[in-house]
Amino acid sequence: MSSVVSFAKRCCLLYFRDKGAVFFSLMASLIVVMLYLLFLRDSLISGNEGIRDMGHLVDAWVLSGILGITAVTCSAGALQTMVTDRSDGKVSDFKVTPMGPYQLAAGYVLSTFIVGLIMSYAILAIAVAYMAMTGCPISVSGTIMSAVLVIPAALSGSVIMFAISTFIRTVGAFSGMYTVVSVAIGFITGIYVPFGSMPSVIGSSAVFVPATQMSSLFRKYLAGEAMDNSMEGAAAETVAEFRTDMGFDLFIGDTEFTVLMSLLYVLAVTAVFFLIAVWSVRRKQ
Repeated sequence: MSSVVSFAKRCCLLYFRDKGAVFFSLMASLIVVMLYLLFLRDSLISGNEGIRDMGHLVDAWVLSGILGITAVTCSAGALQTMVTDRSDGKVSDFKVTPMGPYQLAAGYVLSTFIVGLIMSYAILAIAVAYMAMTGCPISVSGTIMSAVLVIPAALSGSVIMFAISTFIRTVGAFSGMYTVVSVAIGFITGIYVPFGSMPSVIGSSAVFVPATQMSSLFRKYLAGEAMDNSMEGAAAETVAEFRTDMGFDLFIGDTEFTVLMSLLYVLAVTAVFFLIAVWSVRRKQ
């Protein structure tokens, strides 16, 4: 166990020492912020002029979405160390140590999980500080629940991205995969285009992506107070339609995902990708 922890520490240090890797890990979040400030914010506010404090609501909404994708993009960025080790032949050197393939894999996953946690908590702290400074409604309970939700989000992101990365052998292929993930994740989670504006097929498919489920949960808690404040006194049908269009509530057909259902689904998908990762590591022995 100590060797796994030491190896994970080595991977974490390599990641955080590489300022470029850290920056590009946050690229998806930075793109969201830029698009939001340049285009999306004014469009959402002008399209919902009748809603009180819409500026605060959309700020909380987009920050919640960013928190939902950070665990995925930063986990992918951290896994560049594994791909580089494999490409440079360092994995062969590790094999002469007492660490076996499963211990090496555990070290990579643990380091990726830690990176996801650290970066997600950093984004959460920035989001809460921004909302507090701008007067956006936010509750203590919502902040605490968001902090708790970071754990399954980071676990899911690290395991899923690790499983995918085990099939990638070159740094070039990994860079291509990472670019696709960074660009697509904003669309899939309903940040670039709200679910109400998506084609029904795409919106229905996006519900099955764990990052979409986690983004919905973050919206419920981190942006929940702003949502209640803006929608106070509105008709129940109007509130329900708005929550669905903005990705606060997710559905399969007429069945709504509850908080428990979303968490269980994310953990189930994570378990499936964990088994895929185990199979992939065993196949390469």
